[in-house]
Amino acid sequence: MHVQLIGGFRMTDAEGRDCTPSSARARALLAILARTDGHTRARRWIERTLWSDRSPQQASASLRTVLTEIRKALGPAAAQFHTDRDAVRLDGVTCDVETGPETALEALRTGRDLLENVQIGDPAFTQWREEALSRILEELGTLDRSILPGAVDPEQQPKRGLELRIKSYGEENEGQGAFVGALLGDTMANLIADFGCFSIYTEPGGATEPSDLVLGVSTLAVGHNVQVLAGLTRRDSGEVIWSDKARIDTQQPDLLQQGDIPRMVFHSAERVLTQDLSREADAGVALQVDARVNAAIAAMFTYDSAKLRHAETLLAEAAALLPLPRIAAWRSLLRQIMIVERIDPENATLYEEANLFAQMALVGNDGNALVSSLVAQLLAMLENDTGVSAALAEDAVRASPYNAFSHSAKATVALRAGEADTALNASRFAANLASRSSSAHWFDTLAGISAITVGDIAQAIGHLERAHARAPVFRAPMRHLMCLYAAGGQRDRAIAMAGKLRKVEPDFDILRVLEDESYPVLTLRRTNLLPPKQMARDLA
Repeated sequence: MHVQLIGGFRMTDAEGRDCTPSSARARALLAILARTDGHTRARRWIERTLWSDRSPQQASASLRTVLTEIRKALGPAAAQFHTDRDAVRLDGVTCDVETGPETALEALRTGRDLLENVQIGDPAFTQWREEALSRILEELGTLDRSILPGAVDPEQQPKRGLELRIKSYGEENEGQGAFVGALLGDTMANLIADFGCFSIYTEPGGATEPSDLVLGVSTLAVGHNVQVLAGLTRRDSGEVIWSDKARIDTQQPDLLQQGDIPRMVFHSAERVLTQDLSREADAGVALQVDARVNAAIAAMFTYDSAKLRHAETLLAEAAALLPLPRIAAWRSLLRQIMIVERIDPENATLYEEANLFAQMALVGNDGNALVSSLVAQLLAMLENDTGVSAALAEDAVRASPYNAFSHSAKATVALRAGEADTALNASRFAANLASRSSSAHWFDTLAGISAITVGDIAQAIGHLERAHARAPVFRAPMRHLMCLYAAGGQRDRAIAMAGKLRKVEPDFDILRVLEDESYPVLTLRRTNLLPPKQMARDLA
């Protein structure tokens, strides 16, 4: 059987007979099967995707009606359509994207769309359709990148300009304040370049694309102290995106390890990462890529299932414009989040995709510490690899000592290797670096889990409660807090947290927490801090 996806949906059997069903949802289901590895989907997943606004009983009944319609439409070919109580499968099916990529490419280039005659208002299906189109664009983009307007050859490596302005007051340029400003500015600029498509220059007019950001560092030397004022501004409007101030004692052996300086360095890069670029008009390729990546990362750290899927759409579009290792690394982290958050627990391909994108990121990486840290974390978490991941994490920390992701990677590897003290020190440093950032909860959660391994439950609860306060639907701190409250005899708090968890994790089951070794509470399991069975009944 053959399915046409680009343009209007159409299905034909081996003899060329048109066996397209009439209803939109029947066509949608066949399209989903055609674009799924193994051409199999779980019934519950189909129900949630095509009837997300209906009760489970109504969705199940509607699916049965659609399955009957499909069998009738297929006629003799219905023998290739298999259903049981758990899944739906379509054997021997091909689609136009696979068998005629050039024709599909030409259709997209001339304005045709995916599934033009399948109109379903369900937001879950709309999300699937967007993701499917992004994947198709990415696949066909290997043939001709012009299908995505503005796409360029990755060898061109377009960059945004980042102008670095250093000013020193109260002394000659060769003084200690000037040196501190140059050192701090260079450290910030290089970290920012790890997070975005930037080339750094110190003179106006030196960028390959006009500079849209200015990083300024002003210093004032007073005795052995240097007062520092740093900020990011938009060149066109003068709008201040971020600013901060600190003091450096030049008599200390490590100038940039003092006080708030490490946080200042990381926060400068994090603010570049989270700036809103959606209002930019007539943007160059580098800015278009960064806009999509920035929006995707903001969506990722909401942990909302629909927004996580939208993040994949944005990252796929960014990769189609410019396939950077950094984007592949973010896509691997996105899948790690979806696995840990159990967004789609029946989707076994998430593990494969996470590893695939991690390998893609490594192959093309030219020393970007962010890429090394994200891949190291994934290899440690999902593959339990403490060899390659340890080397990558150490490289990341050495190259980028003020990047919270570098230290969180080191902590994650240490956790897997059973090095509790190393994990706690690295995760606390990461949490300190990121304490002012929008992703602080991510690092606080890791610090809380690390504190569990050394037996400091009070510290663990402190980190995890901060993480939960900052990200109320992030499941990882909720799971650990529920168990720690239960283990500490705080029955009411444990029950309350279980209730919150049940709202964001539809298939939450305390027995799964206790008995399913794949459920993401490995540290609690290893430290015997899962809820005692006598309390499990209260949490159910």
